[in-house]
Amino acid sequence: MNIKTAVMAVLVSAVGFGCMGTQVHFSDAPMEKLDLSRGRTVKARASGLHLFGLIPLGINNRQVRAYEKLKAEAGEDYLTDITIRDGWKWVVIGNKYVTVLTAVAYPDKTKRPAAIATQRTLSEKMDELKKLSESGAITELEYKKARQRLLNEF
Repeated sequence: MNIKTAVMAVLVSAVGFGCMGTQVHFSDAPMEKLDLSRGRTVKARASGLHLFGLIPLGINNRQVRAYEKLKAEAGEDYLTDITIRDGWKWVVIGNKYVTVLTAVAYPDKTKRPAAIATQRTLSEKMDELKKLSESGAITELEYKKARQRLLNEF
């Protein structure tokens, strides 16, 4: 094999391996743990540039970077229904590639927020309502309506 062929083989291999991206594996969400009543939409994006059509700058791992940002946005919540949108745009110095990931983040239903754990009892609410009425902060009519609403909720 002559030197010209060897250099060409190395160059073609380098270019081929330089354009390989990293696979992203999405985690499975345990459906039995999801609090489906409190889902929220999260979104993350990452981009890269193919400079002059020859030099890849941040385009090979943009899906991984977008997924890491998506997980950070979700915090401890589980991600489901992940959608991927890939696009590109021509700019004067090359092509800009953008990956946008959108998902629904559901909290773990076994982990309740502190606000829910510290809810007041009916008698505490009624005492507070009575104090508001006695102090003149609410009228007698407002007191009766609020009291009835509390009793109906109970």
